[in-house]
Amino acid sequence: LITKQTTINKIITLYPETIRFFDSLKMSCGGCFAVKFDTIENGALMHGMDVNTLIEKLDLFISTLPNAVSVEQQN
Repeated sequence: LITKQTTINKIITLYPETIRFFDSLKMSCGGCFAVKFDTIENGALMHGMDVNTLIEKLDLFISTLPNAVSVEQQN
């Protein structure tokens, strides 16, 4: 479960395939230094996106990945 406070780095670390997702939205998170500390909420704001919609789409993308494990299970 991704929340507004989940860091983009945590998402990319757990699910490297999400770089494709972010790239498709022109977010370029894979090459940005800010992902180390920015939350998904900050990323959405920086790119003029609605954070709740972004999280929904990201959760859907992650659910299609083989062996997807929730962020909570990684803690």
